[in-house]
Amino acid sequence: MNEQYIIKVSIIIPTFNRIDFLKEALLSVKNQTINNWECLIIDDGSTDQTDVVIQTIIKDDFRFKYFKRPENYPKGAASCRNYGLGLSKGKYIQWLDDDDLLSINKLELQVKLLDKLNDEKIFASCDWDLFWPQKIFERNSVFDSKSYLTANNFFIELRKKQTFIPIHAFLMHRNLINISGNWNIDLKLNDDAEFMTRILLKSKKVVNTHECFVLYRSYESERISASKDVHSLKSLLYSLQLMSDHLKFNDIECVSYFKWKLFKVFYNYWRSNSILLKEHFYFFKENEINLRFARYYMLKYAIYKKLYPLYKKYKK
Repeated sequence: MNEQYIIKVSIIIPTFNRIDFLKEALLSVKNQTINNWECLIIDDGSTDQTDVVIQTIIKDDFRFKYFKRPENYPKGAASCRNYGLGLSKGKYIQWLDDDDLLSINKLELQVKLLDKLNDEKIFASCDWDLFWPQKIFERNSVFDSKSYLTANNFFIELRKKQTFIPIHAFLMHRNLINISGNWNIDLKLNDDAEFMTRILLKSKKVVNTHECFVLYRSYESERISASKDVHSLKSLLYSLQLMSDHLKFNDIECVSYFKWKLFKVFYNYWRSNSILLKEHFYFFKENEINLRFARYYMLKYAIYKKLYPLYKKYKK
């Protein structure tokens, strides 16, 4: 490697048995319109010959680096991200899952913006969309006409749009991560939202770059299986509780956001895991959901599911 080569961005990709999707993710990295990046691929114990295939892909480009998660690091994407962060050298950090994609100008535009702002406590976001075969691209954004958001209004905007922002939409200074803390390895689900809550709280603001975008691959089957997984539910509830605690500690109230998120949890899990939900009775209650009225909520939801399709058909 040229000693004068300065790494501007470190792209960190945890991977596990997704070599076909990983190839696409790596191509979206290779096609970036800036060149001074490194891409760290952290293998979480793949058994599909990821190591063999990856070596053939990256052998001619020194910017790609392949590592296997050490045995002293727990299994999981969060642990792999922490390991990759420790190995990384870039000024900015780009998180990327092994099945997601970046627009070719994503890094260039966000690096230019952050370099211009020259403040470690400001990070960047961009538009995004769900992605599956034959999906027509539609930009999603919570910024609208706003040029930036802060921890005080970020979750309010998410609630208004009833959406989220995938982790790879962001680009952040490594020092912002250092003061916010690493990924929580105890979380199996929603670890990205908990991590980004801490990033937001340590930041001054998140700025938007409309001219680039990211694609987030969607799996209906995985969402269905997750809804039946007790460990995923425990992680989801724990992550939401942590997020709420982080915000409260900083005197930020987001009841409307957590009420929305917890109602989604309730409708997805009540029939299969009501006992576990009841263990969080007071967390639900402080966010205006009284589980004593569970039957009423379920009846109301059933009526909504029956009538809403008719309403949509009528509106057409």
